[in-house]
Amino acid sequence: MIIENTEAGRKVQQAVATMAIEDMYVSKEFIEKLLKVSEGEMTTDDLIQELNDKYAK
Repeated sequence: MIIENTEAGRKVQQAVATMAIEDMYVSKEFIEKLLKVSEGEMTTDDLIQELNDKYAK
């Protein structure tokens, strides 16, 4: 996946790289959502709610 060289893109790249160092890998879908959050198209609360809806029992 190619992420644009913008401030928001670099922050997402850093976060994903840090998680990979700890053997925590994220999906392309999740990276796209992180980009939306970093660009202001989505709030962190929205992302958390989506994750809760998807993975909560």
